[in-house]
Amino acid sequence: MQGRTWRNVRGAEVEIIRSYLLENGGVAEEVKSPHQVWRVKFSDSGLTYYKNGTLYSTPSNSRDPSVLKAWRYIDSLVGSAYTFPTKDFLIGLDETGKGEIIGHTVLTGVIFTKEIFDELDLLVGPADTKKRHKFEYWDGIFRRLDRFRSAGYDFVVEKIPPWHVDRYNLNKILDVSYQRILSIFFRKGQIDRCRIVLDDYGIGATLRRFLNSLEKQGAEVVVTKSSEDKYLEAKTASLISKRIREADIKAINEKIEFQINGLSVGSGNAGDRRTLEWLRKWHASGKQWPWFVKRSFKTVWQIEGKSGHPRKIIPPIKEELLSQEFFEEFNKGNLSIQSLSLVCPACDNILKSATFTTFNKGGHRISELKCPDPRCGKAIENGGITLGYYCGYIVPDSSAIQRSLISHDLSASRVFENFTVILTPVVRKECDGTPRGKREFEALERYGSMGTIKLEAVGRVEDLPDDISDTVKAERIIEACLEYNAILLTADKSMSAFASDKNLFTIFGYPT
Repeated sequence: MQGRTWRNVRGAEVEIIRSYLLENGGVAEEVKSPHQVWRVKFSDSGLTYYKNGTLYSTPSNSRDPSVLKAWRYIDSLVGSAYTFPTKDFLIGLDETGKGEIIGHTVLTGVIFTKEIFDELDLLVGPADTKKRHKFEYWDGIFRRLDRFRSAGYDFVVEKIPPWHVDRYNLNKILDVSYQRILSIFFRKGQIDRCRIVLDDYGIGATLRRFLNSLEKQGAEVVVTKSSEDKYLEAKTASLISKRIREADIKAINEKIEFQINGLSVGSGNAGDRRTLEWLRKWHASGKQWPWFVKRSFKTVWQIEGKSGHPRKIIPPIKEELLSQEFFEEFNKGNLSIQSLSLVCPACDNILKSATFTTFNKGGHRISELKCPDPRCGKAIENGGITLGYYCGYIVPDSSAIQRSLISHDLSASRVFENFTVILTPVVRKECDGTPRGKREFEALERYGSMGTIKLEAVGRVEDLPDDISDTVKAERIIEACLEYNAILLTADKSMSAFASDKNLFTIFGYPT
């Protein structure tokens, strides 16, 4: 349990609160500073009222129910610090790590029902997201939040890798990522029953049009500065973002390979002396920067002795590659893998599939998405990054794992970079005991640890019957594609045909 703070507590409520505490077992104590008006010891918690109107309660380490009851009583008088629910579903969006020199930028969307607002307020409200804390602080709250999943709480996390931060202006990536997160949430709550809150980071025209469309459909949309100070859903999203980022930083700090003379990277903030010392020592060692260093940051340029400013470009997320049907549905808040189609820029065909291959060219490994029409067969440039940010999920079947389609790509042009790779129980059971499958899983875990992809092993292998038929296996994989709105990746023509019958977008990988 953490402490609680109420601000702007004035008037008659002040004495009513003090009387309640004393009448229910509290003991008045002597004030300890000229700024304090009164102090009451209540169970193993202490409540102090200050002249500026702030009332603060220390936590109850014994989690005494009477303390929680007192807090709720105070809330009933002076209200929560956060805006009360105005819709059935509350959605908050927030990101962290944009200004950090080490690690990913983490985007989080959170959704929960109004019925658990008060309980989340008790858990999340007191958390101090303005200060830097160790991973264990964030993780403790994160784990306690998890028990609310059955009550309507859920979240989605996306990461923008350091090399995208170095290369691209981020706002368009933020716009598309947040729009996709919202579309995922609208499978849980109807648009007109949702309140959506996000910080105004410089929202682009595309996302703003989308938010305007949601308002016309009955949603309440709040775009404001310092949203986490006013809205519990934004505060919760901020907390989860910080926990995910701190987990990444903790893992980097613990790896010996990223230490230099026993020194690890520290917090990853450019103002952290330990981080700065690590950067200087690493550069002096002559080693290449590890994957997690944002090389476009001014601090890194200064250490390298460079002058000027890095030039960034607009990310090549090409909406014109997406079919009109998909784009119209996406802009209505409907993300569906069955509406996903590409438009071939060479032949203008509407494509429900693409082919994929990796090959050598000029001494370099190249991977490409191509038009599957044999009369065309041209490369679909920027197809990977566009699908990655608009769809973001991919389900490989066993043939894709056995042929190492994803790892071969990630060592080449990275078509599948930044995708979430869903490993189903069927695929894990079929491939984990094979040499090729084991090698590919190990490679994917390695890329996952760097944040090049995100890995999710869903379901339980032990729940699969031993005598499961090939048809049922295929159906299970298709079900995963539908559940996660994921692209199917396969090197099996019969599986590709089966997915086509279900109107799923498929990438067919040729042997390399």
